[in-house]
Amino acid sequence: MTLTFTLTAALAVLSLPWWPMLPPIWVCIMTVIVFVVGWKRRWWWLAGSALGLTWAVLSANLYQADVIHVISHQEDTTISGTVGTLFSAKTGAQAIIFDVDKINQTRLPPFRSARVRVYWQSPPYPKQGERWQLVVTFKPPYGRLNEAGFDAEKYYVARRVHAKARLKEATRLTEQVSWRQQLLDTLSPALSPLAFGPHLLALSLGEREWLTPAHWDSLTHSGLAHLMAISGLHIGLAYGIGWQIGRWARVFLPERRLFLWLPLYVAMGVASLYAALAGFALPTQRALIALMLVSISKRLGARISPLNLLQLTLLLVLLRDPFAGFSMSFWLSFAAVGALCMAHYSLTHAPSDGRIQTRPWLRPIKQLIGIQLILLVGMLPLQLGLFAGISAAATPINLVAVPWVGMVTVPLVFVGLLSESLSLSWVADWVWGGANASLQPVMALADLAADTWLPAPVTSAGWAISAMVLAWGLYGWRWHRLKAVMLVLVAAVVAWRDPKPVNWQIDVLDVGHGLAVLISKNHRAVLYDTGNRWQVGGIAQAVIAPILTHRQIRQLDGLILSHGDSDHDGGATFMSDTYSPQWRRASERRAGYQACVAGERWRWQGLTFSVLWPPAQKARADNDDSCVIRVSGDGRSLLLTGDIEASGEADLLASLTDKRALNSDIILVPHHGSASSSSSAFIRTVDPVWAVASTGLLNPWQLPSPEVKLAYQNAGITWLDTAANGQVRWQGVDSGWQLTRWRQDRSDYWYRQMFKRRPVYLDADL
Repeated sequence: MTLTFTLTAALAVLSLPWWPMLPPIWVCIMTVIVFVVGWKRRWWWLAGSALGLTWAVLSANLYQADVIHVISHQEDTTISGTVGTLFSAKTGAQAIIFDVDKINQTRLPPFRSARVRVYWQSPPYPKQGERWQLVVTFKPPYGRLNEAGFDAEKYYVARRVHAKARLKEATRLTEQVSWRQQLLDTLSPALSPLAFGPHLLALSLGEREWLTPAHWDSLTHSGLAHLMAISGLHIGLAYGIGWQIGRWARVFLPERRLFLWLPLYVAMGVASLYAALAGFALPTQRALIALMLVSISKRLGARISPLNLLQLTLLLVLLRDPFAGFSMSFWLSFAAVGALCMAHYSLTHAPSDGRIQTRPWLRPIKQLIGIQLILLVGMLPLQLGLFAGISAAATPINLVAVPWVGMVTVPLVFVGLLSESLSLSWVADWVWGGANASLQPVMALADLAADTWLPAPVTSAGWAISAMVLAWGLYGWRWHRLKAVMLVLVAAVVAWRDPKPVNWQIDVLDVGHGLAVLISKNHRAVLYDTGNRWQVGGIAQAVIAPILTHRQIRQLDGLILSHGDSDHDGGATFMSDTYSPQWRRASERRAGYQACVAGERWRWQGLTFSVLWPPAQKARADNDDSCVIRVSGDGRSLLLTGDIEASGEADLLASLTDKRALNSDIILVPHHGSASSSSSAFIRTVDPVWAVASTGLLNPWQLPSPEVKLAYQNAGITWLDTAANGQVRWQGVDSGWQLTRWRQDRSDYWYRQMFKRRPVYLDADL
């Protein structure tokens, strides 16, 4: 009963991220009836499914109601609440989570909640625990949607963020900060000078703002990213440390029998304290639930198998947080625990060879190696799917790094935190120096492993080999069993034909207000514009690089910059340094760039690039100096227009002896659909089938202009824009073009529909 009921209930809740639509809340009445019937008749699978669906439907509807309620308040809304995010002076401007309790001076009712993401750009900066009154303009919790990269919308649902807000005014109401913020303020000057200060801060408070993209690349490519955050692994280490402290303490206490369970209580206390240091982040909550179940079973003298512990923990986690399945960390942590359960079964059920162990000290070493190998195999599908690759050095590095960090670095972090709390600064400085030194060999290993990253396979043979490793690991590490697995997979390789490569492909990436267009063929690519940049990072790092990694493109063939505005060339330096384009062109005079001026023409992968505008390079290329290029091949064509405006369009038309040179299947709508561009003469001359504008939702410039959009539609042209459609792709097929809109065709789930439909929020009858 237990396994069937809990598993089906958990799976029902876990299905929530993939629902194409959200059932109305009255459906819960039906599912409750089904639950009662299933329970009485002992149809555990039906009762479990009904319970899970009831909880998922109820939770999602309440979340949607809160989103609608918050977004219904429009311009200049006054909100009061508490800062929920740690502020690190080292990072300056940052996005914070603001827990609202009043909107327009009206306190929220008990059944309502409002959590808002606010981007804070200038001082005075808020600190966690402080109360502020803000004047904001709300926006839906909407994010960019592309084939790869950070999925902001899933992130918002996982953390129950109900809106984004543009800050207009801010008034601090109280200066009382949280104890975690006080500890961060104390730690910052101590850790800032240290080489591995960012890593120690992550291990101390779960605060990863100091870690740079370079740090993350090194950690990810070495398989050590899981170590530099307070995760389930660290909570387990804290539990073990607490257990040992309890055992040692019991030795010095009279009447030891009265303190029989002291190690258990101390272990849970230390684990809970470490989770509190991380702000009870979701991964730590999951670990605490599992440890609580283990502790209760030990205290009651009950035996609970690893499999039962896993599925019971899964259900309790989902009852505690039905949106856990939206978080990548949830899948990674439970996959790891599942792999550990598999390791436990393999090690406890391994057949004995009958030989007497002459070197018993080897057994734990063999078991540790076996656990790491099974973890590698068990995590393989998620690693390939989520990160588009795996570190070949992850297993040997983790064999060294995990016990080293667990037995040396983490205890030093605990002592350092205790010293800081007791104001023993001289002790703390010495301890932090030791903790910093302890990370040096670990990070040296991470740097050595930087070149061992193996990208996900792109062929059927590659995937078959990956599947063979997985099946072999699941079936048992026995060489004689490998033969049967290999026979099955070889047959699969023979039967499976890789899809034929497309003729060529155009991707207008969803970059918000800005532009980035990827033209690819035969696993090679040319990039037109690089999107905007921010104080730290930019579109190139957040959107373009993950997509190139996903496609396993390590070098660009070409980079074209339309003109000099930052929303178009903001990532030029990063793309040049990281992807070493073989050639670069721009309408602006730049070192290392060839001219992108009218009359230039070149061939690439069978495609023809014809530059139609501007007539000459400029020292500073403005909108009307945008590099306008027609790309053609295989009977298909695309017109790239940058930010050219109506005056530039008129000059371009006047410069052409044959107006058919502009005619294209697809046009990139000039200047993001601004009313200053897309003249009727220009639209008629290009005569496209599709027009696509690169825009951000509810942007300050209110682009695209409704008049411009209507002009294209009145001309019989299909209108698309990245704010409404996400990434837009055209693939060359035998019949012409195949169109894919990421929001409608690849990821049209209920929560995305809720976020993208503006009338739901602005016109709702509340």
